[in-house]
Amino acid sequence: MNKMNIHNKIKGALYGVAVGDALGGPLEFMSAEEIQKKHGGRVTEMIGGGWLDLEPGETTDDTAMTLAVAAGIVSEPDAPYENIGRRFIAWYNNGPKDIGNACASSISNAIINGGKWIEAAEKTQSNCGHNVEGNGALMRTIYPALYYTDETKRREVTRMIARMTHAGPQSTDLCELYVEAAHNAILGEGVELPLIPGREPTGYVLDSFNVAVEAIVSTRSFEEAIVEAVNRGGDADTIGAIAGGLAGAMYGYNDIPHRWISKLNEMDRAVMDSLAAAAFAQYQ
Repeated sequence: MNKMNIHNKIKGALYGVAVGDALGGPLEFMSAEEIQKKHGGRVTEMIGGGWLDLEPGETTDDTAMTLAVAAGIVSEPDAPYENIGRRFIAWYNNGPKDIGNACASSISNAIINGGKWIEAAEKTQSNCGHNVEGNGALMRTIYPALYYTDETKRREVTRMIARMTHAGPQSTDLCELYVEAAHNAILGEGVELPLIPGREPTGYVLDSFNVAVEAIVSTRSFEEAIVEAVNRGGDADTIGAIAGGLAGAMYGYNDIPHRWISKLNEMDRAVMDSLAAAAFAQYQ
């Protein structure tokens, strides 16, 4: 594959997470029918609002945690977990507008136990009384697909990052599947994804994964895929972010509508440009 096309797809995957998050944020917790009724049809623009009272183009925890993971990997690629953890804690202490229950619990536990992240996630799971299988790990896991060219290392880092907050095995397995699919897309190789039709757009990791995949396989462009994903409602920001990361890796940055990109926070855009360059350097 042409090297510049690899850069286009890496950058597309990162920006894809952010635009999917921002487009879906105002639609979170609404049904598809409620979206249609309130907005007079499908939402295709960065409208802002929603239960978080977002500005048009404002992102949520999906993008914040994705960038924390990416920055931690760039800072210490061989063993990024402690660095990522410090970034999670700093973000948590800064009082974000929204944070998932499992992430909040595991970060809080890690603060108390001195950064022992696997133990923190296991305590979260123990307190819940069942496997923690939300989408809070999957939503932030795109960067290992972009940065690591070695498959063994890529899979190892992906699984460890997922387990920092979510101890459920299904969450971890789907993070690994997602990362491998995105990496293959960046290289221009075939992307095969299992699909269970009829899933609802909930925060359960398998539901979120399948709604995102359905949106991608049923459309023919980045824009169509993300509009389809977020207008299902439910956990729309996270499903938009998940779909955006994979669709961005498939179609590339140049296929993302500029009217969406221009609404994103300027500082976040500069950070994503830098992170994309750092990942692309691994392919030189």
